[in-house]
Order: sequence, then structure tokens, then C-alpha cells
Amino acid sequence: MKSVDLKRDSIVRLFFYYFLPALFSMLSMSTHAIVDGFFVAHALGENTVAALGITWPVFPMLVACELLFAIGGSSLISYYLGKGDIQGAKKIFSSIIYFVLILGLCISVVLFLWTREIALFLGASIQIEKMVVDYLEIIFLGAFIMFLHPVLDMFVVNDKRPVLAMSSMIIAALGNVIFNYIFLFVMDLGIRASALATILGNTLAIVILLSHFVQKKGDLSFVRNFSLKDVLISAKNGIPASVSEMSAGIVMLLYNVTLMQAIGERGVIIYTVTMYGGIIFFTILLSIAQGIQPISSFNYGANQLARVKEVYRFGLFFTLAVSFVVYGLFYMFGEEFARAFLDSKRAGLRDVELISDIAFVMKIWFVAYLALGINMVSSIFLQSIQRPWGALLITLCYTIILTPIFLPLLKQYFGEIGIWSAYPLASVITIFVASIVLRYEFKKGVFAK
Repeated sequence: MKSVDLKRDSIVRLFFYYFLPALFSMLSMSTHAIVDGFFVAHALGENTVAALGITWPVFPMLVACELLFAIGGSSLISYYLGKGDIQGAKKIFSSIIYFVLILGLCISVVLFLWTREIALFLGASIQIEKMVVDYLEIIFLGAFIMFLHPVLDMFVVNDKRPVLAMSSMIIAALGNVIFNYIFLFVMDLGIRASALATILGNTLAIVILLSHFVQKKGDLSFVRNFSLKDVLISAKNGIPASVSEMSAGIVMLLYNVTLMQAIGERGVIIYTVTMYGGIIFFTILLSIAQGIQPISSFNYGANQLARVKEVYRFGLFFTLAVSFVVYGLFYMFGEEFARAFLDSKRAGLRDVELISDIAFVMKIWFVAYLALGINMVSSIFLQSIQRPWGALLITLCYTIILTPIFLPLLKQYFGEIGIWSAYPLASVITIFVASIVLRYEFKKGVFAK
């Protein structure tokens, strides 16, 4: 592919250069959870869908740890590349990879030793406790792999090789599908098989990504240098993204506990299948936000502030257009989507309204994503120009500030409808917070200097 000029090429061309590979890459990665749910539901029954749903808060927590270094490190690396300091970018890259690998191994051991306690904390009932523990034990053993993969992927993108990042994700996703089928339907390994397939899929991606850096095919490569200071600076810049994911895990935990108390396992099944759709929606919005990050970071480092503003405005327009299209698709085809994860004939014998209720909840829940695109683009844009605290405020508002307030309140006055409406309401209100933060930056903050 022809090389791009981040200072001079059109914003639209640069955006799609990064967005399209990021979209395919992220969609491929998101299929891990969706494929796990599909195969497990059809091989082991609907109860395992609830078991997987109970484990979901774990994944945002794991992702939060790696985003602390992936997002912050990516912004810092692009900033140094924009200034022409390639050696400085290499030092940051190497330090982060070394640190993440060691940290991941330590966390894997600790989590594995506390698997059962974590399963009970997540709200696993007696009926699904063993399935939750079996699944999480494998995930925790491979946690260091799940740490390293996204970090390498984002660094490849910022090294101007987004297509390679996309290819690694696609291969990982295909590997996950193949491993799931073999382990579940051929070898009959139970729910552990799905976790093992996820880990092996991520391992394939890591091998592909490492080849880029080891063979020195871009500006970034490993050097014999470690700087804890660079790691800490990257972590500081990555705090908003990390808190965002951690907050998402807390929201999932709140919803799982609330639904188990108010509705039971049926509520968790509805939430889990809805979130399978949410993964797709969220992934598309995240890809848009990631598409503007390298462009805005590079031009901010090159002091092209007018161009940085243009990137943000384009990102807002594009995310709004895409959000309404995706919402419309789920609005029309929600029942068809739900049937992919539930055996409608078998489920219908027990609960004739389950699929239609899932489709109804999607119509409410996905209102949040119409607002979420604006919030995510604003947050990642602020991180890309080294303004992490404004990004953090936006993220906290629609997660651990507003949602925990609205969830019990709306549940008390509106029952089940109120439960599903809490997160969408929090996301919509956060738009006003984001507008205040960005207005400050444009009028009195970094762009006013």
C-alpha cells in the first residue's frame, strides 16, 4: 500500500486508511466473545450463555490493564514520530512491551489462584458456578497473552501498518472458530474448550505481530533499553481509556447482580445476548475513534492544530451517521440476531417470549450507543492530544458516576424497563459534559495557546 503523509494527505483519505483496517481488526477480535457464545449455546445449552454472561466483567478489567499502556503508549509514540524522534519512540515501545509481559504473567498467576472466589464475587449461582470456574481458570492462565496482543496490535497501527494489524485479528478470529468447533463438537471438552480457543486465537495474532517488530519492517523495533519513566508517562496518558474499560466492567457487574436479584438467570441471558449485539455496535464506534487517533496525535506533535480540529469534526460527523445506521439495523432485525444464540424451538418450550423480549431490550439499550459514539470520539481525541483528564471525566460520567445513580432509582420507579433505561440515559446526559470539556479546550485550553 502507498505510504501516507499524515501532515498533508486529506483527512478523509487518512481516516479511512486507519479506520477500515481497524474496523475489520476490531470486528474480528470482537467475534471471540460472539463465537464463544454461539458455539457454547448450541453445544451445551442456554444455561451456559448465562455462565458466560456472568464472566463478562472480567474481560473489561483485563482490557483496562493493557489499555493503560496501549492507548497511552500509542499516543506518545505517534507524538514522538510526529516530532521525528524515532529513537525515542523505539525506547517507549520496548519499555512498554517488556513491562506488560512481566505484569501479565504476574496477574495470570494471582487470578488463577483466586478463580473460585472471583466466580462467587461475580454473582455465579449454584447452578452455574462450576461452569464459570471452569471457563475462568483457562482465561486466567492465558491472561498474559490477552494483555500482550492488543498492545502489539495498537503499536503496529501507529507504525503505519494497520493492514497487518487487521490481518492478525482476522487470523486470530478464524483460529478461534476452528478451535471452538474442534474442542466443543469433536473433542467434547465442555465450556473450558471455548476459553482455550480464545487464548489460542490470540496467540496466533501475537506471533504475526511480533514478526513485524523483530524483522524491523517499520520505524518501531526492540532496543536493549528499559525506562520505567516512559512506562509511567504512557500509563498516565492511558488512564482515561483504562478507567473506561474498568468502568464498563463495573457496570456489567452492577447489571448482572441487579438482574439476578430482580429477574433471575433469565435477565442475565437477555443481558448477555443483548451485549453480543452491543459488542458489534461498540466495536464499530471504537474503530471510528481509533481511526482519528494516529492522525490527531501525529499532527498535534507536528503543531498542526487547525488540522487536528478538522480531524475531530470529521470524526463526530462520521460516528453520528454510522450510529443511526447500525441502530436501525438492530431495531429491524433484533429477533433474528437473538435466534442465532438461542435454539428457538427448545427455548420456546420453556419461555415463549424470551427472543421477543431480547429484541425489545435491544431497542432500549442501543439508544445508549447513539450517544456513546460522540462520547468515545471526544474522549479518545482528548487522549490523542495529551489531555487525559478531560477524557477521563467524559468516560466516568456515562459509566461509574451516572449509571450507578440511575440504575437503582429507575428500577425502583419503573421496574424492569427502568433497569434497561439507566445506561442509555447516562450516555445521553454525558454528551453535555463532553461538549463543555471540548468547548473549554477550543476556547481556553490547548487550542487557545
